[in-house]
Amino acid sequence: MTRTRVIAPSTATIGSSMAVSESASRGRRPQLPEEVAVHIREQIITGQVLDGEYLRLDQLAEDLGISVTPVREALITLAAEGFVELEPRQGFAVASPNRRDLMDIFELQALIAGRLARRCADELTSEELEQLRTVQQDLSRAHEFDERTRAAELLNRFHRDLGDAAHARKLAWFFELTRRYAPREQALAAAGWTDACARDHSAVLTALAEGDGGTAESRMYEHLRGLGELLIAYLDERDAWAAEH
Repeated sequence: MTRTRVIAPSTATIGSSMAVSESASRGRRPQLPEEVAVHIREQIITGQVLDGEYLRLDQLAEDLGISVTPVREALITLAAEGFVELEPRQGFAVASPNRRDLMDIFELQALIAGRLARRCADELTSEELEQLRTVQQDLSRAHEFDERTRAAELLNRFHRDLGDAAHARKLAWFFELTRRYAPREQALAAAGWTDACARDHSAVLTALAEGDGGTAESRMYEHLRGLGELLIAYLDERDAWAAEH
């Protein structure tokens, strides 16, 4: 039997809950189709909509309080990324990533972020190191006061500043690209990423201060892999997976 799901907005509004996206992290106001794509992608990855469920344009638009056009553009983007499939006379069907897919995404993130950290050990100035420390301190305070939106913004900034300091624009661009295929920080927060970021970022910064590129790379790699494992354990508990292939 065909199932149709209306994706409800999160507890935040469409404008605020999706504003912390890869576009926002670069200082550019994301376009509405991008925001919608981020929102729906998050729902798919975290199992809030199930594999094979149909997403109706008019229902989504009404539920999110927007016109059909940005919803259609968002779903076309998600189809190109493999998160939905367009079926003739049926609409867009969810194509959820499975457990292995998600771990592969975090593995790729970990490899790229680790290499960026290694590059930083050779390129990082004292001013850039101090800036990273300040961002990390602000991130820890945001965690302490459970300011999740602020924490997400600071996490984006930490990785953006790290990429800038590495002077590896293409590598940093690929890292940002991989992040759109992983859940946003709200889901990671629920999975326990808060403590992991406070602990692991400090270890990376210590290695960078010592000019130890190898250790900085391994600590960052372990950090991103660990986030993936935390998220998978969280989704295991919720039985959120598509059927394994």
